[in-house]
Amino acid sequence: MTQNLVKIVKKTLIFFVICLAVLPYFLLAEEKTLDHQTTAVRYVFTASVEREIHPWLQEEVANIWFDSNIPKSCHICDNVYRYPVDNGSVVTRGVQNLTNRKRLAAILEVNDFLTVKIRQSGEVISVEAALHNLEQEEPLWAKVFEWSRPWW
Repeated sequence: MTQNLVKIVKKTLIFFVICLAVLPYFLLAEEKTLDHQTTAVRYVFTASVEREIHPWLQEEVANIWFDSNIPKSCHICDNVYRYPVDNGSVVTRGVQNLTNRKRLAAILEVNDFLTVKIRQSGEVISVEAALHNLEQEEPLWAKVFEWSRPWW
């Protein structure tokens, strides 16, 4: 009976040690610096965001994810692309669709897309960021931040 209990405790401890060793890697994986040469940023500013703070927001994105380097900006990411299908065409937008993402990657010579959606409510700025690659449909990671507007 005690031997079984010891085995169960050992297995449980080993499981927790493995979890503790692997968990920080997954938590910090999304915080790594992105390559400004191979990652394009798609900025989506809602109408509520004051135009005068757009440059500051883009600088914050560069500071957080690109080690203060200016990343490629994807101005064409919101354009509408039409692809032929059996009876007409299907319309896709932006980097949400993997096929569209691959075509944009070839044009821009990048491998990843960071989509940054920014909303403003008074002095609070809500930022939704998601990193997409060319291998899987869903984002590698997604995060929501709240930033305070800088005091001039």
